[in-house]
Amino acid sequence: IEVLPSPPFALGKKKGDDSARAAGSPMAEDSGAILRHISSLKDMLDKVNEEIEQNIQRTRETESEIVKHSETEKDYLVKESELMKGVSVAEFELDGLMQVEAAGTDSLKAMEGNLEFRKATLNAIRKLFYDKMERFIAESKDFQVNMLGGSNEDLLLLLKERDSLENESENLRMKINAIQSSLKEYIAEILEEVNVENSGK
Repeated sequence: IEVLPSPPFALGKKKGDDSARAAGSPMAEDSGAILRHISSLKDMLDKVNEEIEQNIQRTRETESEIVKHSETEKDYLVKESELMKGVSVAEFELDGLMQVEAAGTDSLKAMEGNLEFRKATLNAIRKLFYDKMERFIAESKDFQVNMLGGSNEDLLLLLKERDSLENESENLRMKINAIQSSLKEYIAEILEEVNVENSGK
């Protein structure tokens, strides 16, 4: 049996039918869905990459802030250390000033005691001098009253006593002048020391 070839129009019709079938086949629909899914995944991947970049940028900014805070903290620690040193130095100086003030107070009290002693000594010398002068004046008055009726011996005794009193009076004057001069120098020294201590504070 001889098989004859199919006519040309039949072949063309067959090709058209195959194309139509291919266009509407499930395989084409699956390919489109896959492409859409791939595009969606690509968009999601882009978003994820963008978020990752943003997170990296935030991380860098956070690290930069941490570094800045660390440097600031170091600066604060350095300043705190300097302040503590300053406080320690100030406390040391204050203790020194308090010790100097206490020593100055003790010295001033000792000077005041010495000054009071010298004043008391000067007052005692003045009282002794005035008492002897009053006694001499009284004896002189008695001598003037009894001069005509007295003896030469009494006169000589009175004259000797007068000379002795004058000598003693001169000695007392010299002692008083020496004590007054010493007191003036001592007071000047006290005032100078007080001024030096006040200026040092």
